[in-house]
Amino acid sequence: MAACALVALGLVAAVMTQSQPARAASSMGEFTFASSSGRFSDAEPFGPSLSTPAACPDYEVKDENGNVVEAIPINYTLSLAVAKPDGGADTMMASITSASPYDAAKTASLAAADNPDLGLKNPAEVFTTDGTYELRLVCLDDFGGAHPDGNYWTQKITVTGDTWVAGEGAKATQTTLTAAPSVIEPHQETTLTATMSPAEAAGSVTFLEGGTTLGQATVTGGKAELKTSDLPVGQHAVTARFTPADTTKWGASESESFQVTVQSPRYEMHDATGRLLPYNPELQRGQTVEVVIRGCAPATGYAMALFHDDTAFPDATADADGTVTWPALTVPDDAVAGQTRWDYSPDCTGVGAVGAVDFTVPEPSSESPSASPTDSPSDGPSDEPTDGPSDEPTDGSPGDTSGVTGGADTGGVDGGGGTGGSTGGGSASGGTSPTGGLASTGSQIALFSGIGAVVLVTAGVLAVRFGRREGLLKFGGPRSSGVLRKSRRPAGRREAGGTSVTRPGTGPASSRA
Repeated sequence: MAACALVALGLVAAVMTQSQPARAASSMGEFTFASSSGRFSDAEPFGPSLSTPAACPDYEVKDENGNVVEAIPINYTLSLAVAKPDGGADTMMASITSASPYDAAKTASLAAADNPDLGLKNPAEVFTTDGTYELRLVCLDDFGGAHPDGNYWTQKITVTGDTWVAGEGAKATQTTLTAAPSVIEPHQETTLTATMSPAEAAGSVTFLEGGTTLGQATVTGGKAELKTSDLPVGQHAVTARFTPADTTKWGASESESFQVTVQSPRYEMHDATGRLLPYNPELQRGQTVEVVIRGCAPATGYAMALFHDDTAFPDATADADGTVTWPALTVPDDAVAGQTRWDYSPDCTGVGAVGAVDFTVPEPSSESPSASPTDSPSDGPSDEPTDGPSDEPTDGSPGDTSGVTGGADTGGVDGGGGTGGSTGGGSASGGTSPTGGLASTGSQIALFSGIGAVVLVTAGVLAVRFGRREGLLKFGGPRSSGVLRKSRRPAGRREAGGTSVTRPGTGPASSRA
């Protein structure tokens, strides 16, 4: 009963709490700054002044009939705060009193000299990231108390670094640049891709290398692309600069630099006519080629050899640009067929240096194998296999074949193949009784087992119900009334005057009994 009472009290309290009118803070309109922008590092970070659109509202005390009994002015001072995501506020200026009382629309100075207790907080501690913030201007009484309804005037500013502008402002954007491929040869095309965040940002992207414009592209689906093959040999630090189509909606942004490398091919191989050969070409024995390797140490001598071949080749010296040229390298007549390479030394250690120049030597042509396969196999094997195997498999082959086939078809990792083999063998001989008898025996056992289980369960249920019924009809004999009263009443009580009165059935003898 006590627990139920507590629950009831809790429900009543909850209902009473819910029945109270909720007072949620709300905006009474917008206030304005004298300046539309400013810098937080200035002495007056929010400009010289601000203006209220109306008087601070009084707090009205009403009777039970809703009549105003008293109007308490709450207009002594103003407080400027920054709304936080959790619903709270962070005070920036604690006491603006230059135009007090604020009993009408007024303009208040924000200079510290005009507000002795201004209490300006460091903006860098509040505006920690770029974005849009809501400012709230609150009316206070002469004790620093706010209006019970919690109303305020509002204004939004957009912060970028140390500066702010009034209003929602433009949304910040981010630009990311990539190039594919990032390492190319002279006059080879690469694709510069600028990716925008948010993807819905509208505008164009200018691709730059330092102060040089490489080209422009319009943002479509969050990306802008530029294909170019005009980059000269060397390293190029390319950036992408986003220019919004509407500066009131989107902010400008620029990507970090992305490096694109343009370099001549590290090696080339030409045939005797000067034709550039592809990678890993097929060279015939006795063929002469020119090999050019770039990116080596200038004015350095290099030796050339053929992998796994002792043929001597002339040395070559790199020019001032680090390019080494062997004008005539001839593939030896005894070159081993297959994959091989021109192997020079010492190795060049520049960016993307080449360790060797690969090529393939074909298999040598020969006429010798043409006659031998036609004569030798024609005589010997023709008679020997025809006699023995023709008669032996004719009797048992169906059973064996089916056994193997059954094992192959039904077998598996867990040994199903053996079972399939046995079954197939039995089928070949026409006997299916072992498998059928085993299945029939199992079915009979399952049937009788199920019937027995039903009988046992039914008997058990009847036995339990009978026992419970018999037990409910038998009770033990009642105890003596004296003992029951003894367990519920005290042994006796003392009457006035010190005389002890003992009730019947509560004396010592009854207790011992």
